[in-house]
Amino acid sequence: MKRVNSGIEGLDTLIEGGYPDGSIVLVAGTPGTGKTILGLQFLHEGAKSKEMGIFVSFEQEKKDLIRQASRFGWDFEALEKKNLIRIVSMWPSSFDEVMTKIFKCLYYKPKRLVVDSITSITYSMGDNREAFHKMAEKLKKSGLTVVLTSELLSGQQGFSRDGISEFVSDGLILLRSVEAAGEHKNLLRVEKMRSSRINKESHIYDITERGMGLTAPPEAKK
Repeated sequence: MKRVNSGIEGLDTLIEGGYPDGSIVLVAGTPGTGKTILGLQFLHEGAKSKEMGIFVSFEQEKKDLIRQASRFGWDFEALEKKNLIRIVSMWPSSFDEVMTKIFKCLYYKPKRLVVDSITSITYSMGDNREAFHKMAEKLKKSGLTVVLTSELLSGQQGFSRDGISEFVSDGLILLRSVEAAGEHKNLLRVEKMRSSRINKESHIYDITERGMGLTAPPEAKK
């Protein structure tokens, strides 16, 4: 199976070499755990291989995302001029508008897509489980490798507020922040990844000036 590099140091060794090509991966986490950074890094990794990527945001302005990427040395303005990155910010009023906007982006023939975050869609528009399911089906047919982010509340049960995203997605990655003995740590855990042997242990990760990465990446299994 063809694999797509996540761009996150150490993550690909947990999922048999990368995300399965054409899969939908849900990244769930509490505020401040780096979900947006993970999405930006995923697109930057693709751009290095000339794979066009689109970032759809329902929470931040385009200029703010470009500024955030620049903190890690990723020049998204230059990449956009080369047609390797496109950022779309929107505040939709209906689920149909969301779907229309996302699928208009397919005109640019992207290989990677990030939607940040689906919580903003489902939480603000009520129960749209059926519509979301249809959107996921269309995305899978498109052949894109997709990263969806989902905001979690501290102590929340499940991995999304809509209660369906984690089941529709092919992969699920959980990011959380913990404090033990007065020490703060960020933990990453792969809950599932279809068609993959996975390492389901929790791994410490850092966010540095180079982006996100596991502190002590495990060796790839042979």
